Amino acid sequence: MQELSFKSTALNSVLTSALEKEGFVNRSPIQAKVIPLRLKGKNVLGIAPTGTGKTLSYLCPILSDRKDDGHVQAIILSPTVALLSQIKEVASRLLNDRGFSKGAVKAIYDEKDFTKSCPLIVLITPSLYPKVTSHYPVNELKRIVIDEGDRIAFDGFADCLASLSKPKEKGRISFFSASVNEQDVTRVKRAFHILNVVDVRKEITNKSVSHHRIDIRTSSKADALKCFLDQKKPYKTIAFVSSKEELYKVAEELKNRNVHFLFVHGALDKRVIKQTRDKFRKDGEHLLLASDYVSRGIDIPQVDTIVSVDLPYDLDYYFHRAGRAGRFDAPGDSYFFVSDGDEDGLQKAKDLNKRGLSFDTLILSNGVLRNSRGNYQFKNRGKKDRAENEKLQKKIRHVVNKTKSKKVKPNYKKKVQRAVDLVKLKHRKKVILTNIIKSGGNATDFHRDDENPRKRKSK
Repeated sequence: MQELSFKSTALNSVLTSALEKEGFVNRSPIQAKVIPLRLKGKNVLGIAPTGTGKTLSYLCPILSDRKDDGHVQAIILSPTVALLSQIKEVASRLLNDRGFSKGAVKAIYDEKDFTKSCPLIVLITPSLYPKVTSHYPVNELKRIVIDEGDRIAFDGFADCLASLSKPKEKGRISFFSASVNEQDVTRVKRAFHILNVVDVRKEITNKSVSHHRIDIRTSSKADALKCFLDQKKPYKTIAFVSSKEELYKVAEELKNRNVHFLFVHGALDKRVIKQTRDKFRKDGEHLLLASDYVSRGIDIPQVDTIVSVDLPYDLDYYFHRAGRAGRFDAPGDSYFFVSDGDEDGLQKAKDLNKRGLSFDTLILSNGVLRNSRGNYQFKNRGKKDRAENEKLQKKIRHVVNKTKSKKVKPNYKKKVQRAVDLVKLKHRKKVILTNIIKSGGNATDFHRDDENPRKRKSK
């Protein structure tokens, strides 16, 4: 739609052309609301789920009016070096398309990265903010971005950002997060003099991501993961483990089982992280074992499957994990393991359900992954409903096995999904027809159509 295109904004026309060249034509909901406010110099608190375009929401106003005048004109703060690298890649490509040098965007990870020449945009972790402002000329600093601000402001970095709350910074700050509660919103508004809150979480519910619980009846999470991969054969999978120690344990067990994988966590060198990310993007790599550090820090567009080997302590991280799949409405699946007898995992599953997350349940036992009866609900279903659902699930399993190719291809998932949708459609038509007959209706009143089943009016 023309009204949602980047060209319909007040952004620099050269920038909109560069955006189009990179494949960005239309604005996402967060971009559509934030960009006009930032172009007007308004402080903004932007709240949107992972993978919905927050990065371009703050980059576009910055890049639209960049001038090479020997001063830092924008500082972007982020909690992880992986996310800094990702932001740098996007900003550099867009600036290069506009004829700026590679040094126009500088990601600074430690004091060794300071340069004599002054970049236009500086990307840093919060602890480096005081040193950056003392090293580079910032008299013309127009914009300050706090990305993933819930972690920066409330996870021990608040002192580093004390200077940002001064009145002189009014009109220059944008604060972005995927998950803040009402109390945090109030704190952020007060601390950073923000009047404009843009929250698109209710507008963006990624329905393309399906959620699944897997009850694993084995002592080894690595065995469960291997069985899952062997049977589901996903194209690109990120498997999350909550702690570094447990990650290494699972990694060692997978290695002993001859499972090929890459792994990454926050304690690794930034160059190793970048190399791992680039390797995973290649077609030959299908499994990345990762810590929650990656749930916010690495964007891999091809990922179709997320596995939470264990659920995180903070369930907000589950949604960050799931957000790695199904980017921009692409189909995806998010699975989480619950070990047999794991009371903590059971409670977290209940908590996810209470938060409105809908998911089905599978059981992995004796090396076989099978569907449980019905969707996971914390109440008993009727025998009739369970039996009917079991019939449907049996049909789905059959068509999935029949449709899937032994050789995994990038588009196989859509093919399987179409086959599953057709099975569900036929099943639904059969149920409707049965109900019509039982209620005393005439079966001929039901018009059978492969795409649009409906009742015909009786003559």
